[in-house]
Amino acid sequence: SKRVEYGLIALLHNDSCGKRDPVTAKEIAASYNIPGELLGKVMQGLAKAELLESVQGSRGGYRLLEPLERISVGEVVERLDGPIRIASCCDGSTSCLQHAACNIKMPVQRIQEELVQHIYDMRLDRFRTVSTLEVLTRDQAEARIR
Repeated sequence: SKRVEYGLIALLHNDSCGKRDPVTAKEIAASYNIPGELLGKVMQGLAKAELLESVQGSRGGYRLLEPLERISVGEVVERLDGPIRIASCCDGSTSCLQHAACNIKMPVQRIQEELVQHIYDMRLDRFRTVSTLEVLTRDQAEARIR
């Protein structure tokens, strides 16, 4: 979602600024061409989730509370968007009309579990050290091997 994208951008921007003065939502919005009002709400959500610290006052803004090595993509996704689900039945719900006769329930559940595990294992420091070009090159190389 856009909320998660903007949240990740904000967290990485804060990291790139180091321990200096807090960074404002307005500064980040201008730097990345993000709607300021939405980014402000996202950053408030990150502060409420205790991923950012909100600093009040004329020199206020936001600072990271934890290093990127301690923050997972899964934490950001769930704190901004709620539980990660690829299908409605992945939360244990039986309200789906196909639930009783569903032939993909178990494979989808397995995919769900692996997806959640993967994004919780992925730490934000990987975003800092891997350029888009490196990811594309690696993905293209892996595709050739398959």
